[in-house]
Amino acid sequence: MIEIMKASAGSGKTFNLARKYITLLFKKQDRYAYRHILAVTFTNKATDEMKRRILKELYVLASSPEKSGYLKYFMVEGLPDGCHDGIPDDDLVKELPGKSGQKITLKSLSDCAGAILCSILHDYGAFSVSTIDRFFQQTLKAFSREIGQFASYQVELDKDSLVAESVDRVLDSLTESDRTMLDWLTESVMEQIETAGRYSLEKGLVSMAARLKSDEHRAMVEKLGIDENKVYSKEYLSSIRKVCSQVIRDFTESVRRAAKAALEVLRNASVDPGLSNRGFLKVLYDYSEVSASGQIVSPSESFLAKSSDHGQWFAKSKAKDLLPLVYPALETPLSELRSLFGMPFKTYNTAWILRRQLYSLGIAGELYKEFNALMKEKNVLSIDDSNTILKNIIDGSDAPFIYEKTGVRFENFLLDEFQDTSRIQWENFRPLLQNSESQNFDSLIVGDVKQSIYRWRGSDWNLFHHELQEEFRRCRNSGLDTNYRSLGGIVAFNNVFFPAVSSILDSQYSASDPESGEDCSIGAIYSDAAQKAVRSGVERGSVDIIFCERDREDAKVLETIKELEAKGIHKGDIAVLVRNNLSGAEIAAYLIDNGVDVLTDDSLKVKSSVTVRRLVSLLSYADNPDDTVGSYLASSLDISFLDEFHSLTDLCETLIRKVKAADPVSFESEVLYVQSFMDYVQDYAASDGNDLHGFLRAWADADPSISSPSVSDAVRIMTVHKSKGLDFPYVIFPYAENVTLFKAGNHWCVPDLEDTPMAGKAEGLYDVSLSSGSLSTLFDEDYLKELKLQYVDNLNTVYVAMTRASEGIVVISKAPSAAFMTRMSSGGAMSFSDFSQIFYWFAEQAASPAGVPSGTGSASVKMLRADAEDGSQRFSFGEIMPMEGKRKEDGSIPMPSGYPSWPLDGGNPDDGIFAGAEYGPVSVGERGRLKFSADAADFFSGDGKAGVSASHRLKGIVLHDILSHVIVPEDLRPAVDAALYDGDLDNAEAEEAFSLLSERIVSASSRDWFPPDPAKVATEVSLIDTDGSVFRPDRVVTDGDSVIIVDYKFGEPHRGYERQLARYASLYRRMGYSDVSAFLWYVFTDEVVLCSK
Repeated sequence: MIEIMKASAGSGKTFNLARKYITLLFKKQDRYAYRHILAVTFTNKATDEMKRRILKELYVLASSPEKSGYLKYFMVEGLPDGCHDGIPDDDLVKELPGKSGQKITLKSLSDCAGAILCSILHDYGAFSVSTIDRFFQQTLKAFSREIGQFASYQVELDKDSLVAESVDRVLDSLTESDRTMLDWLTESVMEQIETAGRYSLEKGLVSMAARLKSDEHRAMVEKLGIDENKVYSKEYLSSIRKVCSQVIRDFTESVRRAAKAALEVLRNASVDPGLSNRGFLKVLYDYSEVSASGQIVSPSESFLAKSSDHGQWFAKSKAKDLLPLVYPALETPLSELRSLFGMPFKTYNTAWILRRQLYSLGIAGELYKEFNALMKEKNVLSIDDSNTILKNIIDGSDAPFIYEKTGVRFENFLLDEFQDTSRIQWENFRPLLQNSESQNFDSLIVGDVKQSIYRWRGSDWNLFHHELQEEFRRCRNSGLDTNYRSLGGIVAFNNVFFPAVSSILDSQYSASDPESGEDCSIGAIYSDAAQKAVRSGVERGSVDIIFCERDREDAKVLETIKELEAKGIHKGDIAVLVRNNLSGAEIAAYLIDNGVDVLTDDSLKVKSSVTVRRLVSLLSYADNPDDTVGSYLASSLDISFLDEFHSLTDLCETLIRKVKAADPVSFESEVLYVQSFMDYVQDYAASDGNDLHGFLRAWADADPSISSPSVSDAVRIMTVHKSKGLDFPYVIFPYAENVTLFKAGNHWCVPDLEDTPMAGKAEGLYDVSLSSGSLSTLFDEDYLKELKLQYVDNLNTVYVAMTRASEGIVVISKAPSAAFMTRMSSGGAMSFSDFSQIFYWFAEQAASPAGVPSGTGSASVKMLRADAEDGSQRFSFGEIMPMEGKRKEDGSIPMPSGYPSWPLDGGNPDDGIFAGAEYGPVSVGERGRLKFSADAADFFSGDGKAGVSASHRLKGIVLHDILSHVIVPEDLRPAVDAALYDGDLDNAEAEEAFSLLSERIVSASSRDWFPPDPAKVATEVSLIDTDGSVFRPDRVVTDGDSVIIVDYKFGEPHRGYERQLARYASLYRRMGYSDVSAFLWYVFTDEVVLCSK
């Protein structure tokens, strides 16, 4: 069964993930159960943390099980009554592997835990705790043939460099014959200059190309099944331009005609439009002269209201004389004009938006093709494309097909941070989870929508919030409602603050979209925000909110740090969390200027190293002798650049030795930066060669970093996004005004053109800037959806910031404006634009005698207000207390003295905790010799014996490799011997493989698949299609115009195989062969399927 667990911040998520993993190990009647459990996290740090936790807890269970926090999950004899209360029966381990029907004792539990721990340590490569990207990359490697890549392809993490190079190639390849493209580029530049005053063509194209390769665009294309070759073709875009231009001309003419008709009525009656009520009819002059070259703006609300009520056309003092002259004749043209500013106006504005897009989209197709060609040329895949490629390969496939290709079978899954999963990642995981559920295996999916802050990276929290429940209706839902991280005061504040804010945001959104439903409310997302606190009472733990002038916020951060230090709190126990890197740089510079040691992401940048900058200057001088700085450095270090430097890495290593000798002290202090620099040099040289000038250009755009040190007595400054998953004793959260509720920006959208003149003529995917102005376009629903999503994004960002602290948090914000204070004092409905306003609204409510009620029955939040002489205001809940002891430092878990080690023969020289254990460690005697398998951990069955029953999938991989080396039948014995020598087979397995394949080759020889002439046979030879796709049939036999294609299969039949063979046959027919046959050969059963003739 699949368990879906909601885990709020600080609620023991990692504890429960490790608990689930460990109990799965013990529930399975297999000491190698870890080989079939996959735990997936989203960061390398989370992966390391989970591995350490699992190994540590297994060690505790093995050495001192009575001290383990997981003991209550085992039905151990002698435990006190009631210790299992509240634990679901499915979560309890009732018997140990191999001990069916026997009760669990502390001794047997210890022995079993020790054996499992020993097995994992000696088979660590099969201990599958991985990031989601790593897992998908490993899976994709198994499909290198299907994606047309060589198996040696590299994954490119720096997509931006590929995008920039694609743009360069497109621009460099333009000639006079590309007249349409040149015209579009020219018009695009001119329009941008007219709009913005200046424009960089290259930067604009790079930006567009990056948007084309974004997760958002890719997801939309996949979801809607858009044919990019069609929608970005010059012909299609030209037709859209014509349609949009016609819509603009028609609307303009209709507005002009209606306005002229209204003016004609007034003129015939000798009534001046200026005599109308506050002159509202004077706008008719403007509308009567509009042209298609300029965009029409909507009339004011006042015009629309007055024009619809003839009683308001004129002031009361004039109405008696003037109204009879124009009423009812004026009513018709005014009504016609008003009606134009409904749906026709939305269509008109949309036509303008689409027409402006066409220049960029016209170039998009060329950029897209060049990007893909560049990746083929470099034999790389962009990491952002991996999920899409994998989805296209396994789309509709079942899990056995995937497992056969990868050589690993997983039965249980533990998925962490599921709210950060993208839709396409979910599509790739779905068949594996469905297969697991269908076989009644247990899996755990953990997430928290309140901590979903990576939507810009493609995550979709609706998967966790809604769709998982629909997909797995038999799932078990659980929740973690206790906070183990923060002191009671912080928990109590957040329990009141977030439900209150989610409620007001729901009210504010309802004003924009009255038809919004309750099922998707922000309040529903935060319905589980309230937590229990286990750390002391409500009076412990502090929350302070400070409001001051914007130019005083940095000073308030410094004052807060000094205040905390005065209470004995170390700088290393303080983190400053900011909304973005610019804010981080600002506060870091201020604190450094005032003598505060800080640790920031910028201080970890390789380019911040003086030594690295010296090296780059010297390289720049080697590339350009006119470089003055480089020339001075070279002369001072006695460096002369001669022709003997044929390698970029050799040159860099020589320079490093020179720089180190000149300033050894500085060099040693920055050795990590130099190592990272050399890693970058080697990566560049491996992929792009020894072009020094090209390297310097690439370095100018690069931004590598070194890993953050775990322990440092300096104030840590980082973005809220980087802080996710971390905790700190004290958190300072400045610049709350930077967390705005909505920010206009570009998004890929599909307009609803039904019932408009553009229906069926302008469908496509457009890069649209969504703002409040979008309500007057056919992108109005896209805007409302984005508005709600940004409300959630930004509230979640504040939630993450406010839940990182264990002892206290200080929010520092710009003081509210006078206009906001006026609105607030009026007592009417509030409208907020950023969190500085929300924090002030809440603080004022909390400072009132009644405070802010919790709504959950717990105590209300009451804050104390203090006004300072500098005009700032401070609202306090709780009191900052001195630190009790030293903060637990990050880093590796220290193992206690006497931690046992096991030699490969199973003995224990220390005669430690596993002496005489029923479950001994893995012995060499079980295998006969030490062996390494490069393919997968479960090549053999649990008892170590070979045979088809052990693993069709992995045995098939080795047999497939053997057959790839068999040109004529006589090659079989050397091929099997090679597998034996490589360690892929032992003696018994080699003989079995030889016997099986000999029999099959004799049978196949009658089909002319193994002719005696080796010149007629080709194995694993690449075929390159016209689009650059690469295909590699297993075996091809040619004889004149006749071709026989054979693909070996060792698993279950799959429809994808036949399509693959048909593609091979088609390629050979196009190569001129008239008689082409293609066969699938299921080697284990000797079944042959004719796929093409």
